Order: sequence, then structure tokens, then C-alpha cells
Amino acid sequence: MKRVSVLTALFALTASQAFAQQSLSGTASPPDAAHDAEHVVVLDGTFRPSAYSPNRGAGYFTIRNDDSVDHLLNGISSPLCQNVVAHHTNQQQTEGANDLFTHLALPHDSTMIFPRSGYHMMCMGIRQMPAIGSKVPFTFDILNAGSITVSFTVTGPDELTHD
Repeated sequence: MKRVSVLTALFALTASQAFAQQSLSGTASPPDAAHDAEHVVVLDGTFRPSAYSPNRGAGYFTIRNDDSVDHLLNGISSPLCQNVVAHHTNQQQTEGANDLFTHLALPHDSTMIFPRSGYHMMCMGIRQMPAIGSKVPFTFDILNAGSITVSFTVTGPDELTHD
């Protein structure tokens, strides 16, 4: 299995978008029903409340595509969040970065890690912060393949990060 950086996945996005456009025009067929979200696995999900903002928190996880075909992450949602955006701890925030998880290519036989020190998800608009140790569901929508819901473990805030 190969490891793929987020930047590599972004480059693969162009190819995935072209495939999606071809599918809509009828020149290519969508993946088989056998190639579906059961081949996409989300691991090690943790959720950390922000030490600085009472209505947001950060999620860290690993996503793996064990399928022989590429997939496209079409969004992440949770009943806890009004919306989920992407964020990078050490880079300027842009609209393109915010929308990363609404069009992220998941190359076949690959693993992507979204850690504290890199790209990860931000849960915005939290009305009531969950207790440390509890579980929060996040649903990953995979284009043309359904969705998977994974429980993230809530950890304590970290004042060393500015999420």
C-alpha cells in the first residue's frame, strides 16, 4: 500500500473531476456497485475542542482507500457541526482549503493522514461541546459509493495548537 500526500491527492482531483464530467455526459460509466464505500476506511478519529473558540473543534483522522479504483470524498458532516471545513495549522486559510473535503480524490490503494500539524477538519458552529471521552459521529460521503459513519473520540483541548 502506498502513502499519498494531500498535495498529491489534490493533483489527482483534476483527473477525478474529468471522470465525473465524462460520467455525466455518458462517455464513461460510474464505478461498479462492487466498488463502494465499504472499501474506504476511516481510522484513528479524534475530536479536540478548540482552546480558543467555544463553538468549534478540530478532527484528526486517517482515511484509506483499499479499493482498486479511485474514489472522491464528496463531504463530511456531523450532527455536532453546522458545517465541516478543512484547515491547515501552519498555512493561510483560503476558500479552496475550506472546501478540500467536498472534492478530495481518494486514489486507489492509498492512505492519507490528516494530523494536528497539517490539513485536518474543523467542526464549526457547535452548540454544545461534547464531554471528553465521549464519541461524536462523522459521516463521510463518497461520490457514487454511499457513505460511512465513524465515531471520533473526544479528547481535551490543546493550547499549543491554534485551532
